[in-house]
Amino acid sequence: MKKYNFGYLFVMITVIFFSTYEVVSKTIMGRVNPFQINFLRFFIGGSLLFLFLLIKRDLKIDKRSMGIVALAGILNVVFSMNLLQLSLSTASAKASIVAVIFSSNPIFVSIFAAIMDKERIPLFKVVGMFLGMLGIVAISTDGQAFQDINILSPLLALMSAVLYGLYTVVGRRASSKIGSLKMNGYSFLIGSLVLLPILLIRDIPVFKFDYTASLQVIYLSVFVTGIAYLTYFMGLTRTGAGSGSMVFFLKPVLASVFAIVFLNEKITLNLVLGTVLTLLGMAVMLYWERIKQKFV
Repeated sequence: MKKYNFGYLFVMITVIFFSTYEVVSKTIMGRVNPFQINFLRFFIGGSLLFLFLLIKRDLKIDKRSMGIVALAGILNVVFSMNLLQLSLSTASAKASIVAVIFSSNPIFVSIFAAIMDKERIPLFKVVGMFLGMLGIVAISTDGQAFQDINILSPLLALMSAVLYGLYTVVGRRASSKIGSLKMNGYSFLIGSLVLLPILLIRDIPVFKFDYTASLQVIYLSVFVTGIAYLTYFMGLTRTGAGSGSMVFFLKPVLASVFAIVFLNEKITLNLVLGTVLTLLGMAVMLYWERIKQKFV
């Protein structure tokens, strides 16, 4: 039981850091190119983790694991995160709609885990997942009219969520064998180095940006990327990819709270309703077995 408790604690640390991403990113809009921040995040975060591997003298990795790690890095850094950025930069894109679609990635994690790792999806998790989705829809679509949604932006966000789900399962498989530190260190560096030629082809500066955004870039690289991804896979190896990723449903709730505190956004009825639904969904997914044993 303690193994699973620590697993969810690690994933919760990840979600807290991930939930600050939009708020911090909003403060550097116009000062750092979206593709550039992806490269910097994963290159700096990966270099930091690689430094720890050097200190531990634990750089050895077999060819098969390296192949899986490289696949994970390309899926996440090159495809998923850039598709997410493209979704946000599309004309008439609604950040809230993009956020709710990307936050559905635990659904695809569960699907890929069921296919690749033979993880069973019990009914109570399906119910909890549904409640969580209702919650993030309520939070993220506040005041949005359906006819205002640009179909290209949601489609790109959906592709990003699907690939992030696949990346999570692939990465968890490598992490369980070689450890989270090594998996993330190598995958981040490989992904960022594969992304580098894309920046050069598109004439996007690699390291040159408005240096008044340096603190935010360091935070996004070290905490939101380096530490958060490390704790993410430390959690998933203890809880299972499907179960651990369910905590991702808390991200829209926490992101909204951070936006209220730091960006002075208003509390709405949708936020309150969505928070209740999301927490209820989390309670069902995480504690249903205990509840059933106690009352049934």
